[in-house]
Amino acid sequence: MFKHSIALTAVGAVMFATTAISQTSAPSSNAPSAAPSAPAPAVERPKPPENNLAGQGKWRASKLIGVDIYGSDKKKVGDVTEVLFDKAGKVEMVTVGVGGFLGIGSKDVAIPFEQVTWSEEPMVVPAPAPAPAPAGGSGSMSGPATAPTAAAPVPRGPMMYPDHGAISMTKEQLTAAPAVTYASR
Repeated sequence: MFKHSIALTAVGAVMFATTAISQTSAPSSNAPSAAPSAPAPAVERPKPPENNLAGQGKWRASKLIGVDIYGSDKKKVGDVTEVLFDKAGKVEMVTVGVGGFLGIGSKDVAIPFEQVTWSEEPMVVPAPAPAPAPAGGSGSMSGPATAPTAAAPVPRGPMMYPDHGAISMTKEQLTAAPAVTYASR
């Protein structure tokens, strides 16, 4: 027991001395200076290398797959399942998986790329209206009921894909559209 208290006392003394030393400052010179000191130059942040495409408005096709697509009623209608290019490399269409459950019974519907409004900001879904309070008030907590507030979108740094896309169709319209077929190769 005595050995432990000596060891703890020694560790405490070292920590106290380290704190005291770190709080002391260098002695200041009381000699007047001939010229006023110039402000420190602004430190420039290093530019990212040119091969770093994040933040340069470039998106990765592999990251576009799986992005949620919302309809005109602000409800999710599906997500991107494929990105289709022409021979020159221009994106022409995306396919959106609609219907089904856990991928079973779903189908892909092609949508022209320029008909999708892409957004890098998270989708703000309005909070549901609060349920009415039960009549009589028995068994309820006192105080007025307050509606839950919608969470503010969290700002994020430059990404290589959008947060979501929006189209002018509803889920019912998209489900009624013809399915995409691919070559059998």
